[in-house]
Amino acid sequence: MRHRLRSLYLLGVALQLFAGSALFAQPSGLEGNEAGPAVGAGIVSSIEFEGLRRVEADALRLVLSTRTGRRYDPNLIAEDIKAIFGMGYFKDVRIFRVATPEGGYRLIYQVEEKSAVRRVVILGAEDVSESDVRELVDIRAFTILNEAKVKRNVQKVKDLYVEKGFYLAEVDSRLEEVGPTEVDVVFEIRENAKVQVKQIRILGNDHMETSVLKSGLATQEGNFLSFLTESGTYRADAFQVDLLRISSHYFDNGYINVKVDNPDIEISADRKELYITIRIEEGDQYQVGKIDFSGDILKDKEELHELVKTEEGTVFNRSLLGQDLLGLKGRFEDDGYAYANITPQTAIDAERKIIDLTFHMEKGQKVYYERINVVGNSKTRDKVIRRELRIYEGELTSGRDRELSRRLVQALGFFEKVDVKTRRGSRDDLQIVDVEVKERATGTFQVGAGFSSAENFIATAQISQENFLGRGQSIALSMQISSLRQLFQFRFTEPYFLDSRWTFSFNGFNTETIFRQFDRSASGGDITFGYPLTNELRVFGTYALEFVQSRGPEGLRTIAALDALNNSGRISSLRGTVTYDTRDNRLFPTDGMFHSLSVEVSDQLTGASDNRQFQRYRLLSRYYRPLFWKFVARLSARIGYMNNASNQELSPAEKFILGGINTIRGYLPFTVGPERRATLNNRGTGLYDPFSPSFVFVEGGNKEALFNFEIEFPIFEEVGIRGVIFLDAGNTYSEAENFFYLGGYSQNDELIYPGNPLYDDYKFSSLPLGMLWSVGFGFRWFSPIGPLRFEWGIPLTPRPLTPGLSSPDSGPLFEFSIGNAF
Repeated sequence: MRHRLRSLYLLGVALQLFAGSALFAQPSGLEGNEAGPAVGAGIVSSIEFEGLRRVEADALRLVLSTRTGRRYDPNLIAEDIKAIFGMGYFKDVRIFRVATPEGGYRLIYQVEEKSAVRRVVILGAEDVSESDVRELVDIRAFTILNEAKVKRNVQKVKDLYVEKGFYLAEVDSRLEEVGPTEVDVVFEIRENAKVQVKQIRILGNDHMETSVLKSGLATQEGNFLSFLTESGTYRADAFQVDLLRISSHYFDNGYINVKVDNPDIEISADRKELYITIRIEEGDQYQVGKIDFSGDILKDKEELHELVKTEEGTVFNRSLLGQDLLGLKGRFEDDGYAYANITPQTAIDAERKIIDLTFHMEKGQKVYYERINVVGNSKTRDKVIRRELRIYEGELTSGRDRELSRRLVQALGFFEKVDVKTRRGSRDDLQIVDVEVKERATGTFQVGAGFSSAENFIATAQISQENFLGRGQSIALSMQISSLRQLFQFRFTEPYFLDSRWTFSFNGFNTETIFRQFDRSASGGDITFGYPLTNELRVFGTYALEFVQSRGPEGLRTIAALDALNNSGRISSLRGTVTYDTRDNRLFPTDGMFHSLSVEVSDQLTGASDNRQFQRYRLLSRYYRPLFWKFVARLSARIGYMNNASNQELSPAEKFILGGINTIRGYLPFTVGPERRATLNNRGTGLYDPFSPSFVFVEGGNKEALFNFEIEFPIFEEVGIRGVIFLDAGNTYSEAENFFYLGGYSQNDELIYPGNPLYDDYKFSSLPLGMLWSVGFGFRWFSPIGPLRFEWGIPLTPRPLTPGLSSPDSGPLFEFSIGNAF
């Protein structure tokens, strides 16, 4: 009956059906004479599905072209069959059409689903772990079988083995039925022996050193460290890139006709080693002849010659030519010609081995920014990003300003990555800019404890957010307690105060610092306003108010220098600062520089007490430079000078004292500086007794010099752990001494360091450039709660043990800290 009705139906309408086993039919309850006249005239009243077990009906409705309430169309039925098969979930599809009393049609889609995956079985994975293979395979249990996906995964597993050096590995798949509706997907692996590149031979390179050519290849010969570096692994796709590298090296050295043949690859009899032979035809070396410009010249050829690094009479360099093209195109784009076309036209003189270059320029029309989009900022507000941009809608395009905008947004420190991409706008003279950012965690909440050789037990608590509420504001509340210090601090910074270009910052604190033989307690705060003069240059003005108390041992001999140990006072100062900052990231810099020059005045006119009047000058310079393999070199230099503006002795608590993880690592905190011996009064009479006990304290200096150099490198980059090696040098100097002891050092009898005869030989023989030196190592963890530092410092110029000193310098000295180094 079904075949008879289908024949009648095909006589009424020509319907092309696709997709193999699909069958268009009608149930036996439908009379044949009703099908002919109604075809193409009825309305689809309903769509039903039969045979679905795992696939949702709504998923099928999404791919159907036929819709309820619309006129029945046989052509759409054919498209539906193709679409359903295209989902990859079904092995048979049948469509039934049933007439309704109202004259419409009810469509029944009868499907047979493919089997479901019960489990994925990996057989034969030994040298490459089964877990690595499973991580790569993207077929999951309880999903519908997709045989095309199984084939793709076979190739993925093969590629994995090639990457691991198993060039001869074989991977097959099979399906094992475990019931009428389920199968196991089995990947069977025959690893065979691991193949290692034993030798790479290069023939025909008469003018290029073989070692130079090999050094530029990603494919390297195997060695005894191959199990660590994976050198010796052969990958066909990677080696094709290596052949291009060889050609490029020749092109950059003037050999424009070089030919690099496909390599000959031989495998050893035991199928464990590969021997690769590369044959090269070098050709002749060419030099650059005349350089000229044609077409649309913006101003004059002299300006264009300055942009071009290729010089007449030098060996032709294709890479340098590519840089020249980018430079010329960038120059045109900075004038608004975003789609300028720069074509290098060459005239080759084979006899003279000369290439004349003519840069032909077509500037096209000027292009304007139609729209600037910010993408990827789920937390950070648009305005935080837009206020750093130096490109604006409606203005002419500029590649230089786009790159500057990218650097300024990246320098905020809120984003792991910043890309500025362009695309064509609604017209040829319009361009759309997409600023794409990937946000990073900028907040920390931590409560912890640690231990260091210098400060013993350390307890910390901190809540901070460098991008508060996505507004770009910085806020932090922190506490730290150790044997040497207690710190409670609140800090807030608004980089664009009241949406202006002014910066506002407030800092409040309560601290207690334990120096050698005296303590310093302080509470107060400061307010800062800043303003940018250029993108890199800023000026700041700060008012600071600090109430300070210094406490030394009771019963000190009463002399001016020692009275300063036991006193209290008020610092009320104004500080002016100029900074120059080109760092690529202000929180985690890897490139650029930072310079700061500040002058601070605490005076009677500013409200300071008599014993806290001074002028303090500081110069700070920091340099960052990326090296190879994601290594980063950092250099910091700090010079300081203080002038006592009071007729009283300045408290040691206000002078320069170094030592510790933030200054000279390897030396105990607050121990580097001129020292003085003090004698206690006779406790019975209160009178001075020359035989009374004495002690030594670090008096500090009015001058300081500090230098830090370190190289930071990745260890476990995926979890944010980096290693560091460093070299530190620094010292502080008394009023009677010059920087680096130029012209000698103080001979004041009251000074222990310098001045004590025990130190005479030590100072000149053991202090290169008049500074204490140290080296060390450590690691840093950029953890979810903030940067953590674990560092060991080794003093290179240990100070000798003398009466009054608790112990000589010895290393290594372990210290722990929270926060960035510099």
